Formats: sequence, C-alpha cells, structure tokens
Amino acid sequence: MKANGRHKKIKLGIDAKWFFKGPPSGNMVVKNLVNEMINDQNEHFELYLFLTHDCKKQALSHFPSGVKLIFLPGVPNLLSNMLIVPFIARLYGLEVVLFQNFSGLWPHSLRKIVYIHDVLFLDYPQYYSGSELMYFKEMKRLAAKADMIITISNSEKQRLVKNNVADENRIAVVYHGINHHFKTLAQYPAESITAFVHKYNLPQGYLLYVGRVNVRKNITRLVSALNMLDDKAIKLVIAGELGNDADMLKQHINAENLSHRIIFTGHIPENDLYLIYANATVFCFPSYAEGFGLPPLEAMKCGVPVIVSQRTAMPEICGDAAVYIDPDNAEDIAEKITFLLNDVNLYDKKVTDGIKHAKKFSWQISANGILKLIGDAYIN
Repeated sequence: MKANGRHKKIKLGIDAKWFFKGPPSGNMVVKNLVNEMINDQNEHFELYLFLTHDCKKQALSHFPSGVKLIFLPGVPNLLSNMLIVPFIARLYGLEVVLFQNFSGLWPHSLRKIVYIHDVLFLDYPQYYSGSELMYFKEMKRLAAKADMIITISNSEKQRLVKNNVADENRIAVVYHGINHHFKTLAQYPAESITAFVHKYNLPQGYLLYVGRVNVRKNITRLVSALNMLDDKAIKLVIAGELGNDADMLKQHINAENLSHRIIFTGHIPENDLYLIYANATVFCFPSYAEGFGLPPLEAMKCGVPVIVSQRTAMPEICGDAAVYIDPDNAEDIAEKITFLLNDVNLYDKKVTDGIKHAKKFSWQISANGILKLIGDAYIN
C-alpha cells in the first residue's frame, strides 16, 4: 500500500477492552502489548484502540493524542467482537482489526486477526463451568471467520489444530513477555521491603503461588505437599483472586490442619506484585494445564527458583530453568521443594538459570512480533 510514493499507514484496530479491567491475565497481556505498540510508533500502522465507555476518563488521560480511541458500550466481549466492533471498524474505515479471543462476523473486506489466549476448555472441560463452556465454544466457531490466528505457545497451536479450530498455516505463535518492573530483591531498598512485609504480614521466608484460585491450578496438592516437607514451619502464600473453588480449598486446608501455615492475600495490586515475587523463597506452580504460564517467568526474573508442572505449555516456556513436578503426586511436589530448600548449590543454580532464561521474554519482542505478522501479511 503506497500513497504519493510512500507507504500508506494501515488503519489497525486493536481490541483493548481489557486494558484497564478484565480478567487479571488478560489485563496484563493487553496492557503490556498495547503500551509497547504505542511506544513503537510503527511507521506502517495508524492505531485505533477499542475501549469501553466506562474507562473513557482513564483512557483520555493515559494515551497520547496521536492514538485514536473508540469507546464502545459495556457488553460481553463475545457480542461486542461479533457485531459492534466490525460495525464501528467499517465506519472508521479500518483495514485490519486484532480481536481478543472472539473474531468478528463481518464485513468480508475487513482483515480479521484473532488473538486466542488459549483453548484449554476443549481438552479440559472438567475445569470449566457449564456457562463458561457455552460461552467459550463460540471461540472455535468464530475462528473460522478470521484471516489469521495468533496464539501464545506451540502447545496451544497444536491444541488448536488438533481440535480443528484452524489449519496450521493460519496460526502463528507469539510468546508473552515479562514486564521490566519485575526485578530481584537486591534491587529494592531495605525500607521498602520492610514496609511491604508489614503490609501483608508476611513471614521472613515463604513458598509462593500467584494466580487464580481454582481447580485447574491444583493448589490442593500443593497444600498436601506442605505437610510432607522437612521444613515444618515454612508458610505458603497464595496470592490471587479467590474463585468459586476457594471454599473447597479452605476445607482441604482445615482437613490437613494447615490453616496456621497458609496466607491468603487476595488480589494483589500490580505495584505490590513485583515485591511479593522477589521476597519469596520458592515459587510453586503445580497447575494441571496452561496455555503459556506467565507467573513462573515473572518469578524467574525476580531471582526466585521455580517449581512447575511438567504438563502442557510449561516445559516449552520454562525450558531447563525450572524444577519439574508431577502435579498428580503431592509427594513428588514435596520432594522437589525440599531439594531446593536443602541444597544450596541447586537453589543458586536455579536462581541463575531463571534470571538468564527470563531475559529471552519481553513485551517489546511480543508486540513487535504481532505487528510484523500483520505487516508481512497486509503491506505490499
């Protein structure tokens, strides 16, 4: 596309409705990707961000004037992407739209790229409610309308192909990044650490889990492993939103007589998230299934050794830097944690390996990768 001998900028719409709110993982991804795309000032694209009306005040004060903002009614993401975003895209003369999870239905002239975070629900329906499965299944149907699908790991690409969501040649993989604010404990002033520990009433050393509290994350087995550790005093900090499965987890904690060794922080604001990682002794992520698994990488960047399940995308993403466990085996989880706590050389090696591995991931690389895919497909 050229105008007056120069490349004409493509009008690119980005579904950024999760920028200021939304599911914690989706919010983290969209916010970092959009910020990097804006900072890049790419010569090939004129950016239009789709946001919801209730975030208008925040958006106008946050984004630079050169970024076009389009405010939408606050309807479910599925309906908005299917019907409203394509209609508005046509009014603004957009040529390409990057959708989150659900592609638009029309028009044919609009290039539709759908960023599918994961389709774990297709292989692991037992971890989702009936209403969630009904909602998410539209992702597969609408993917047929997309010109390109971008997903977050080769593991997810294989799942998309296996479940006939799309042909392999329509799917590209772009890894997530790690925010540059994550850093090791040594980089914080002592008074900041002391104030933070006091704020959350944290012990001197602790095991850490960060993420949603639901069955798929397998926290009950991590709790059971706590009773099998050589260290009978170390506590487990669970940082994340308490979902519908929280009561079941708390019953399990009481049955194991471990309520005195478990700390629930609830949702952690982003500014506090960095330090709760960096101040941890070991990060534990015993999840049954992940499309990517960002928290282990964030922990690695903070200089904390990581224990993670040898399932789905996690070996692909964590490489040789993590210690792997069988998520079905509490004894194995306990054994691996004990190894790290008792073996100084292994502990230090995993800290070093993790910091080095985390350097491979950045949101700038992720954003540039997405823009390059779009540019290569649609810029002549």
